[in-house]
Amino acid sequence: MKTQIDVDTFVKNNQDQIYNLVNTALNKAGEVIQKKVSAGELGPSLQEVMPLLLYELLVTHTVSTLRLVSELLETRE
Repeated sequence: MKTQIDVDTFVKNNQDQIYNLVNTALNKAGEVIQKKVSAGELGPSLQEVMPLLLYELLVTHTVSTLRLVSELLETRE
């Protein structure tokens, strides 16, 4: 069962939502890092902050991506 999906059109139609999801992921990751640095759980160096920052971005971005894929698949029905 081969189905064609017009990803370009979907991205054009949902560009604002995609920007918002990316900004939300970045803001959420920044807030988590800021809280941990303020609480003394992490030092302010890139070596300490970067692994957690990447993890937070990945988790939030994965959920956002799955949500968008679900919408993309629903639009073709």
